[in-house]
Amino acid sequence: MAPYFWGMVRFHFFAILFTGLTAIPGMADAQQQLKSKMIDGSTGKSLAGVTVKVYSNTDTLKALHTVVSDQQGLLVLDGVSKGDFLLKANLLGYKAFKLYFSQPAGQFGPLPASISLYSESTQLKEVAIVKEVPPIRMKGDTIEYNADKFKTKENAVVEDLLRKLPGVNVERDGSIKAQGEQVQRVLVDGKEFFGSDPSIATRNLPADMIDKVQILDKKSDLSEFTGVADGNQVKTINLVTKKNRKRGYFGNASAGAGTSGTYEGGINANSFVGDMQLSTLLKGNNVNKSGFSATELIRLLSQDKDMFNNLPPSALSELMRMKGVTMQGSPDALAEIARPVGLTDTKFGGLNFNNDWGKDIQFRSSYFFNNNQTSNDFDYARQYLLQNNAYNYNQMGSVSDRNTNHRIDLSGDIKLGEMTSLKVTPHLNFSQTESNNSRNFRSTSPDGTKLLNQGSQTSSNDGRHSLLNSGILLRQRFSKKGRTLAVNLSPELYQNKNLLYNQSNSIYNDPVLGSRTENIDQQTANHSDVYSLNTNVLFTEPLFKSNSLQIGNQLYYSHGTYDRLVNNKDAAGRYGNLDFDLSDVFSSRRLQYTAKLSLAGNYKNFLYTIGLGWQQNNIRGNSSMKNYLVQGHYNDLLPDAYAELKTSKTDKLIFRYNAAATAPTISNLQPLTDNTDPVYTRRGNSGLQQKKSQQLSLSFNHFNTGSGNNLYARAGFTRLDRDIADSITTDLNSGKQLIIPVNVKGNYQASVSAGQSIKVDGNGSSLSADVNFAYTRSVVFNNGLANENKVLSLTPGFNFNYYLGSSISLTARGSAAWNVRRFTGASALPEKNWLLMYSLEGTILLPYKFTLEPTIDAFSTLGMASGFNNNIVLLNTAISRPLGKHFTLQAQAKDLLNKNQSLNRITGNGYIEDRKNNTLGKYYLFSLIYKFRHFPKAKA
Repeated sequence: MAPYFWGMVRFHFFAILFTGLTAIPGMADAQQQLKSKMIDGSTGKSLAGVTVKVYSNTDTLKALHTVVSDQQGLLVLDGVSKGDFLLKANLLGYKAFKLYFSQPAGQFGPLPASISLYSESTQLKEVAIVKEVPPIRMKGDTIEYNADKFKTKENAVVEDLLRKLPGVNVERDGSIKAQGEQVQRVLVDGKEFFGSDPSIATRNLPADMIDKVQILDKKSDLSEFTGVADGNQVKTINLVTKKNRKRGYFGNASAGAGTSGTYEGGINANSFVGDMQLSTLLKGNNVNKSGFSATELIRLLSQDKDMFNNLPPSALSELMRMKGVTMQGSPDALAEIARPVGLTDTKFGGLNFNNDWGKDIQFRSSYFFNNNQTSNDFDYARQYLLQNNAYNYNQMGSVSDRNTNHRIDLSGDIKLGEMTSLKVTPHLNFSQTESNNSRNFRSTSPDGTKLLNQGSQTSSNDGRHSLLNSGILLRQRFSKKGRTLAVNLSPELYQNKNLLYNQSNSIYNDPVLGSRTENIDQQTANHSDVYSLNTNVLFTEPLFKSNSLQIGNQLYYSHGTYDRLVNNKDAAGRYGNLDFDLSDVFSSRRLQYTAKLSLAGNYKNFLYTIGLGWQQNNIRGNSSMKNYLVQGHYNDLLPDAYAELKTSKTDKLIFRYNAAATAPTISNLQPLTDNTDPVYTRRGNSGLQQKKSQQLSLSFNHFNTGSGNNLYARAGFTRLDRDIADSITTDLNSGKQLIIPVNVKGNYQASVSAGQSIKVDGNGSSLSADVNFAYTRSVVFNNGLANENKVLSLTPGFNFNYYLGSSISLTARGSAAWNVRRFTGASALPEKNWLLMYSLEGTILLPYKFTLEPTIDAFSTLGMASGFNNNIVLLNTAISRPLGKHFTLQAQAKDLLNKNQSLNRITGNGYIEDRKNNTLGKYYLFSLIYKFRHFPKAKA
């Protein structure tokens, strides 16, 4: 009870402190009397008896003012405070009237001196009463593009339309960047289309369906409900369809076959009926396309960290090349990931259904599956070059993996009453992995004269992972405006089953102990079940007109069992001999309590939230097999702040700061040895402290609605006050390594980036250029000595879309990463290198309806050792021609120069490694594509 008692004492202390601070009287917003005159738009005569209601622009349910014009048509609004408003005027026999205004003039203009109403029967044929819609306009914080102002080719899809929008860049993998930020969601009429995969919508929806393209920073559910900004925003595109395209069906089907047994094909079908959306997808290929979108990969990895190790190389390649995604690693290692190694056969598909039943029920659902089979032959040569730790390690072999993933997402948002709503979001993720690995390895002295170890290993692994969770969010408003209560429950069940067969034969030549042989023939059965419940209660209370206080209490509880049973093969050939040293039956409980108090302000051009949280984390684990105990008690103060300043209608400055604490994983805490790799063994550390970090960022964005030009700049700093890193102990006589996680201090990363997108001419051509600077310090340990690694990276990049008339479009993009590494100790590791990635693609409309699409992809690494400075150029082309209204014939040629190869040199913790893998080479593919669509005309 003592920790809980003192926790509540601290919480109440902070509550009293914040309440006292916020009780300081502030300056009230000045209130004004506003006047206007109601007149007949045709005759100019005054209109008496016009009923006028004024609403807040953010809440159009409850009128702030209700008045009626007098006999002279005069309208008087008393006590109007600062803000943005909606005015509605009604008079029998006249058309209903709406007007947005601001007091004083801001987002909208001021209240006009007179307001004109028009008779229902009046026909104004000679006067244009519909204002010409500009190509780009701002609606609050939303940038809205008028799709009809950006012409696309016949049968174009939404992706072709987005490429023409100023400030929007579309990568070849389908990822989208808008105003310098990665787009993570694409909505269709405000609804998720096929889950969180943006490319499904952009690559399958016809461009001529779209009326408006809206780009906005969508806030979290809790932030939208409470009005308190939490900084959790997602760059979102909302595709507003034309009214005559909200009922009908459309889609495409394709089938293709090529040389070397290659194939690619599939079907996508969609049906729209008012608010109902139904879509299905089924595709397959063996040309190294993963079937995952980069955004979908990010979401999956955030839910299951273990999934990263099970992704096929093609998926990692697509993820790494997604702008806005940072993958940790040396540039040379990232160069290898950028070109997927091995050969992958993929099948993927799913079903999506969305519907709204009136205003009270919103339902969203999607199901996806992926099946990937990858095979690869490899040859790796590693050199350890740090001081007092120099030897060579070589390995070669083959690996085959098969991964199957199923995921279901459901969402139901139900309005229980005028002030109450309930949102339930179940999620299910099931994965199965199968792998087979065979390799030979050998370690020698640097000159190759002394053999340290050699051996061979074969292994097979069968794993199953399932994750079931749900969010249950109850939202309650009260009669007092701004007073809200939100209760969020998130139960979760995670289960992992893994069966590993591992056989290895190793010889270690120790000059002291002599030559010895180690033979391993083991079966390892891992089984873990983790149950957790996360509860979060948020109460928001308005203090003044534009300020509010938010009190939050979060309680997280989890219970997990982790069984690891390692059995050696006995004399009878059965795996019945338990290896006690490598086995364990472990259980853990974790209880985390967080109390948080936040003060928020929301003014016309400025909003802020400052908060302070106190977190107590208790971990207790025990082994029923070995009778040891692991305990951790952590207490941290976690401040955070968010501020947003609009210096003008098109300029925005955002500041973010937060501190976070993360408890060590069970695998890092559990003092259990893992000998899956006979040369590199790992063991946990029960004395680990949790990680604690502080993040600070400042960003600026400017968007010119007239030209479409965009300018952005960002700066960020992350300091890891406590981090977890590897401590490696190497036996220099045998080459064996023992790796243990330890706490380190002082790791940090600083970054600065800036970019600009400009409109080149009036046909949609645009140029985007950016530059990114990063400086990172990290510490690892080698044989007890701290090795400080500092990396400086400078990465300029550009994206140029150019349209030459209506027949030729060209896209050139590139990036150049310059990296400098510094090490504490003496080292022969390379310290400077370049990674270049650049491409050129075009679309050329030829006579007789032929379309030519040539592309060039190039990858270069410079500054490496002789023989490893790669310069790989991949030349691809495709030609297509429509056959009638629905069919298209396409021929593709990939890697025409047959230059694709995987030969890389990468750097790691104290070593360099030369890698060779097999890759997909030149092939030709011939496809037939069928597009169908039917949108019935609306009845008169």
